[in-house]
Order: sequence, then structure tokens, then C-alpha cells
Amino acid sequence: MTSSTSVSKTGLNNDNVIFAANESEVKRLDKQHKVVYAAMPQLVLAPIDLSQGGYRILDQATGSGIWIRDVRQAAGSASNTWVGTDIEDSYFPRDPPSDTSYHHQSMTEPWPVDWQGTFDLVHSRMALPGVGLNPLEEVVKSLIGLAKPGGWIQLVEMEWEGWEAGPALQLFHDAMKQLVSMVTNGQGVDMRERLIVMFNKAGLVDVGYRIIDVPLGTKAKEEVQETSLQSMFATASFATDTLKKLPPIEIAGEELDSIPSKLVEELREIGGGFKLFTLWAQKPSSA
Repeated sequence: MTSSTSVSKTGLNNDNVIFAANESEVKRLDKQHKVVYAAMPQLVLAPIDLSQGGYRILDQATGSGIWIRDVRQAAGSASNTWVGTDIEDSYFPRDPPSDTSYHHQSMTEPWPVDWQGTFDLVHSRMALPGVGLNPLEEVVKSLIGLAKPGGWIQLVEMEWEGWEAGPALQLFHDAMKQLVSMVTNGQGVDMRERLIVMFNKAGLVDVGYRIIDVPLGTKAKEEVQETSLQSMFATASFATDTLKKLPPIEIAGEELDSIPSKLVEELREIGGGFKLFTLWAQKPSSA
């Protein structure tokens, strides 16, 4: 099924746009990062020690570059080269440090030829559902092509099974899963096993993954409890607004409209949590 949304720039879901791109969206993404970071303080699980320096790192779909800033800080005084890409230039920070650059680039479009095989680490987080109608395997193949021999790729995406969810969070889960499935023709859900197959098919080695629990509300660390509520309210609001522009789903209109407020109420009272998976693999070194 081919769906269209008003937030898609082409009118079709083929340009990796799910939510509207504006200041509220970039703030939502930054809050989401803070909640994930609190649950996943080691943002790079691929076995590469960035504190040694001399590495070239790509963060695709970087948003405001907040992942780069936190990983760069964690690497200490090491001298690395950091590259962030996104389809929304307005997200990029002004006056980044000299070792960091930001570039307009869609993961569904050809990457610069002179970037091929140049990165020690290629990172992408919660971005692959944005492939829309483009073949997921081709997008992943292109990302792998950016890694140098011996370099690593790390993908972080939603793990849909095993959420710690009350009724409101479960309803949000179901709505989000249907949304992602609709705008990607099913490509954007349950990706972990398929991505592992893609990695193996591409000849990558040392494939590994870890499931990450991301607590929310009263289950989250105290310093991010309120941030998690704000993040989930914004995500639920964007999701329900987007779903109303798509063909009808299994969740009724009034029930759909109530998700953001009920979700915050539930998370503030009893908490909850969603899951991510982090998947990494290495490109074999040249002989």
C-alpha cells in the first residue's frame, strides 16, 4: 500500500520524513536523546575505542548533533573527525568545533563518492523507518559502503517486543507500530533479524547486538523523569496527528486523540519503558 502524508515533502513517504521538521521536532529529538543516554550511557557499543583518537566518525540523521557532542565529550581529549548529516539543515548547530562538520544528506540518496570507505564508525539511530518506500536493504548497503575496511557500523532502532507497558503505553506502542508499518510498507518494524541477515549478506563480521531497556516516568532516573514525560507526550502528539492524515487504523479516533494525555498520566503514576536494540558489525580488513 502506498500512503501519503502532509508532512512528506513529495506527498509520498519516499523522502524519509515521518514527523514535521520544525523547532519543536528538534527539541523532541534532543529530549529523546537525553532519555536514551540516561539508559545507555555507553552510546557506542561497537568495540572501537574512540579515546585513542585518529578516527573518522559519521552520525547520519544527526538532528542537532547531540549524539556527536556527547560521544565526543566521552572520548575526552582524543583527536577525531566528526561528521553529521541530516535532511534538515536548520537542525545543525551554529559554529561547531573545528573537528566537527555538518552536511545536508539523505540516507536514501547517493552519498558523496569521496566518502566511500572512509569512516571508522558509521552510526545511525532511530532513523531507518524514514526510508519510506525506498528499499531498506539498499539504504543499509549504502551505509555499509561508507565504512572503511576494519571499520564499524552501529544501528540503533526500536525493539517492539517486551515493553514494560501499562494500558496507555501499550496503546501508544500499537499506534506507533502501525504508523511505522504504514509509512514504510512494513519495512520499518521488527528490523533486528532482517538487519543481521543484511550484515551477513554484505560480508560483515563480528556481528553483535544488545537490547536496551529505556525506563520512562517514575521508572526513569530522577534527572530525566520529567524529560521522559515531555519527550513521550511530544512523540505521541506528533504520531497521532500524523496517523489522522493516513488511512484509518485499528485504533478509533477518540481513543487515538486521548493517547498523549493518558500516556503522560500513566507514566507519571506508575512509569513504564520501551526497548531499543543496538546492532553492530565490522567490515573485514583488506587482505
